Amino acid sequence: MSEEYIEKKMHELRQLGKNHANAKKNLTKLEHGRKILLSVIMKEKMINSNTGKMDSVNAQEREARADERYKTHIDNLADAVGKEAELNWEKYLVQINFDSWKTKTINQMAEYKNYGNKK
Repeated sequence: MSEEYIEKKMHELRQLGKNHANAKKNLTKLEHGRKILLSVIMKEKMINSNTGKMDSVNAQEREARADERYKTHIDNLADAVGKEAELNWEKYLVQINFDSWKTKTINQMAEYKNYGNKK
């Protein structure tokens, strides 16, 4: 393998690592943001209650989970989970290919030495 090819593959791997890190960051923000958003909407539902009284926590949560903002957030969270999983799988495939290349190289060196070459 040429140095240029190896460097190109290393660059791709570094970029994949950065993309995976960004996906993981986005996923974490959305996971924690879901809890914050739910609390904010529940508070809004409590304040804007038609009865003029505080609704039960269960009623606030039910209404908050039915809110369009919460549904949109859940869709974004699902997309982030999918992207993180996709990038994690790509990293795994790169690792498999690297391990395969490494094993093949070691086997070639062993075979080379077994046929009397001592370099």
